[in-house]
Amino acid sequence: MENNKQTIRNKVFKYLEPWSSVERASIFVDGLVTAVILINVAALTIETLPNLPEKIYKYLWYVEIFSIVFFTVEYILRIWVAPENKSFTGIKFPRLRYVATPFAVIDLLAILPFYIMVIFSINVKVLLILRLFRLLKLVRYFKALRLMMNVFRAKSQELMIAVFFTLSILLFISFLMHYVEGAHQPDVFGSVPETLWWGIITLTTVGYGDVVPVTALGKFFGGCIAILGIGIFALPAGILASGFSEELKKMTSSDSGEGDSVLLCPHCGGDISDQHLHQND
Repeated sequence: MENNKQTIRNKVFKYLEPWSSVERASIFVDGLVTAVILINVAALTIETLPNLPEKIYKYLWYVEIFSIVFFTVEYILRIWVAPENKSFTGIKFPRLRYVATPFAVIDLLAILPFYIMVIFSINVKVLLILRLFRLLKLVRYFKALRLMMNVFRAKSQELMIAVFFTLSILLFISFLMHYVEGAHQPDVFGSVPETLWWGIITLTTVGYGDVVPVTALGKFFGGCIAILGIGIFALPAGILASGFSEELKKMTSSDSGEGDSVLLCPHCGGDISDQHLHQND
């Protein structure tokens, strides 16, 4: 009986895990989940249109109910089949471990707003926005999105350094322009927090023009800061470009069978290469 249960659980795991099988059932499940996610995004977009007929709102409500049931069942099944995940081999309480993974958190946030609104009878727009987490579920099913997530994970430290450097420069120029322009334009440069808006717009070279320096020294610093902004925001772009290049090389190496192939779990994003190689041995 126990073996039969494990066999069923293993089959369900393979059906839920993207790209795990070429069986029609597995391909159908992948396509169905993707279709439901895209329909949800379309429904959320349509909901923002003003003066919709009452009939449309009723259909959108049916879509929401179906989606909640569908995603809730999927979430429960993914927790149930977590022991079949190779990345949790030898780990105690694999289901609890799975619940804490990024993909599981996204799955929970995709359905949680509905239950909060129903149980507590509240209708907060912030909770409705959280339904957009359903869009992030597509990361499981599109390799390009997985590639992007892997790049951000691999380059997280470099990106954090770039962000810290950018924020430091932003704070410095805000203090500088506050002292230069504050006496001449106290309504917009009267404090550092107010000057931060000008600093962000100038560093990003957007230049709305709603706040501009009027003194000669302020204009000089403003021009230098705008030029500086081009280099500052090129730094994260370079880091990400390098990360994409490295990840693409890994994918090419993996597809061709050369070098050390890196296998990532579609559920938790963890590296399961060693376990896969050990299995093959």
